[in-house]
Amino acid sequence: MKSSSTPGGVAVLAALERIGDDPETRSRFFLRLLVVAEAEAVRSSFAHWIVRPRLSLTGQGGMLVSGRTHRRCTMSSRLDKGVAKRLLAMVVFAGGLLLALDGAPRADARHDAAAAYKAGDYKTAARLFKVAAESGDLEAQANLGSMYAVGQGVKRDPAEAVRWYRQAAERGHAPAQTQLGEMYFIGLGVAQSDSDAVQWYRQAAAQGDAAGQNNLGAMYAEGRGVPQDDAEAVRWYRLAADQGMARAEYNLAGMYGTGRGVARDDAAVLDLLDRASRQGHVGAQNALVQLYSIGKGAPTTPTEAAEWYRKQAEAGDVVSRAMLGYLYYSGQGVPQDYDTALACYRTSAEHGVVVALVALMEAYSTGLPGLKKDEAEALKWCLLAAKRGWPGSEQAGSKLLRGMTGHQIVQAQDRADAWANQYWQTAELLMTPMPPP
Repeated sequence: MKSSSTPGGVAVLAALERIGDDPETRSRFFLRLLVVAEAEAVRSSFAHWIVRPRLSLTGQGGMLVSGRTHRRCTMSSRLDKGVAKRLLAMVVFAGGLLLALDGAPRADARHDAAAAYKAGDYKTAARLFKVAAESGDLEAQANLGSMYAVGQGVKRDPAEAVRWYRQAAERGHAPAQTQLGEMYFIGLGVAQSDSDAVQWYRQAAAQGDAAGQNNLGAMYAEGRGVPQDDAEAVRWYRLAADQGMARAEYNLAGMYGTGRGVARDDAAVLDLLDRASRQGHVGAQNALVQLYSIGKGAPTTPTEAAEWYRKQAEAGDVVSRAMLGYLYYSGQGVPQDYDTALACYRTSAEHGVVVALVALMEAYSTGLPGLKKDEAEALKWCLLAAKRGWPGSEQAGSKLLRGMTGHQIVQAQDRADAWANQYWQTAELLMTPMPPP
């Protein structure tokens, strides 16, 4: 693992050194850190597993069903099945889905289904995917299973979702194998079975499916369906992380931070969190913010901190840019400059950094020199922060709504949707709440 140049790294490492080398103390520190970060990210404190479906594309030209993955949380070692089922109703979609073509002939039905899906006509998409699925098209079968799983374009039917996932999975479709493993893990549309979940995750992982590799690693980390084995968990997390999967990078950071299955490496933790953060992973972003906060007690000046954040922001670190924005906003280490602060916040907001979204909400709710108070714009940022799981969104939103007209509220919603459609066109960022089961 390369040395980390994560923003604020010197201060963070200095803070970690003060904790000492006692394994139990360090383990408690990292567990607490990730608990806080995850709580900020998902507004939850109940489960070790979080279901986050995503849509992806094949390299051969077909649209694939969302590869659901588990995000490891350090709050509990038990799965709350009731909550997990409710979380399955929260689906992460890649807005403006594109159909990648390699020139090979594909069924017209699937072509038309993809076009209908992109246009938001989910009923037509589901109907056409079914035509292609019934003709044996594996991608169409997997996609149709996903639509039945969440009730998109069809009546929600987990058992029917399992049926279509299984058809594709049994013929070697790796993302469908991961999906089917997910259904077994949760017990949705099929009897819950950790061993069956592992079986399908393993088949997908063997084919190089990053989601399957990450999920299999999580099963080894918790000893579910397999003997608990931290080293094996690290191996599968690493394979997925090497493919650039943000959740796997986040999971692997947790293993390095606690020394589970791998030698403890603080620099590796910072590097992995930085990589995941740049992809918009909320937990990683919040973990970095927590680390930076801990590092404030190190023997560094605000001016040095500003320089660290500036260098990393220029290298593309979106969390570091948000932190730099705060320094400009407060005038710490740099001359106070609201325009520069807002520019930093907006850039970070494009990547879904929650602290930046909240800062923009607060700026517009109160107004600043040169920035007129705008309730609709403030509510827009609040709504976007809510999409990213900010736990304070309900309270802040209620406060903003007082005195707002219906027109202003609609305007805020339209602005939030327009922003999300423009900037959040990745599976990691755009969350669409579905009707409860």
